[in-house]
Amino acid sequence: MIRKTIITAAIASVVGGFVAFSLPAQAAQELKTIACFPRNHDYIQALHTAFVGPLNAAKGPASIKYLGGPEVTPRKQQANALKRGLVDIIFCPAAYYGGTLAAARLPGAHNRGIDEIRANGGYEMMQKAWGKGLNARILAWTHFKGQKFFVYTKFEPKLSEKTGIDLTGIKIRGTGLYKAFMKAMGATVIVISPGDVYSALERGLVQGVAWPWGSMAKYGWEKFLKYRVEPAFYGATMTLLVNTNKWASLSKASKMQIEKQALAYEAAADAIVVKKGHEDDAKLIKAGIKIVNLKGKVREAYIKTIYGAKWAENDSHAKKIDNYQLLKSKLYDPNK
Repeated sequence: MIRKTIITAAIASVVGGFVAFSLPAQAAQELKTIACFPRNHDYIQALHTAFVGPLNAAKGPASIKYLGGPEVTPRKQQANALKRGLVDIIFCPAAYYGGTLAAARLPGAHNRGIDEIRANGGYEMMQKAWGKGLNARILAWTHFKGQKFFVYTKFEPKLSEKTGIDLTGIKIRGTGLYKAFMKAMGATVIVISPGDVYSALERGLVQGVAWPWGSMAKYGWEKFLKYRVEPAFYGATMTLLVNTNKWASLSKASKMQIEKQALAYEAAADAIVVKKGHEDDAKLIKAGIKIVNLKGKVREAYIKTIYGAKWAENDSHAKKIDNYQLLKSKLYDPNK
């Protein structure tokens, strides 16, 4: 009887081995991903080059299914789609979902670097705020050390020692990141998605834009915009976010793979975007765009207006943000 039991157990073990051997490898845990910009935008190309592509090529426990950009889900709806779990990952400027998450209004007007913000505890405070208000975890905040923003206009800007440039009566394309300082300069702010800016410029609906460095010539905006105001300002707010419920469902190996690639992406994306920025500049200069480099009191007033107006607006939302003053201090140094 004992011998029969041993033989039966041995057969079962062998059969089990054959079954295990014949089973296919476990499918990668797939994450549905969308972004707020079109596929040809510099930021999205950097995302594919340094995050989506390498992660999928690794054939590891996790994979990215890139669904597309605003043509799939309008940019204003992407944050709520993530919050509700309709998609797993979004890649968007924080300013685009400031209406859904008040704390998202703060990145962009920061003047501390990402390494400093991680070290001083600001990044962890953001994680908590994003988790509570957006049901999201920040995988990467692409700070783009070489990234910057400029104001571009159809006309030669009128200089002002009060606000830097005077945009009184001018219609400018903006987003939540730029509204405050544009209004302080006298502009009428028109919120238009990037895909509609070309026609808005062509039809005269707007006479200028504020825009991050790069991707201008790809959209053909240099046909209408003739001046770029310097100095540059702000910093990139591109956040790679994952739904917290989806994150909790992933295996430890999947999480490790995604986090590792997200950090690799943060490190590599800057060089990609800076290179593309220089390429774009060459096209803009060839198209005849002139640089207006502000100096002296005008320059000081310009920067003071840009940061001062935005932080005054942020302050007005302080009650909606946990530990607002502390988080502000982690992101922004008024003496810099």
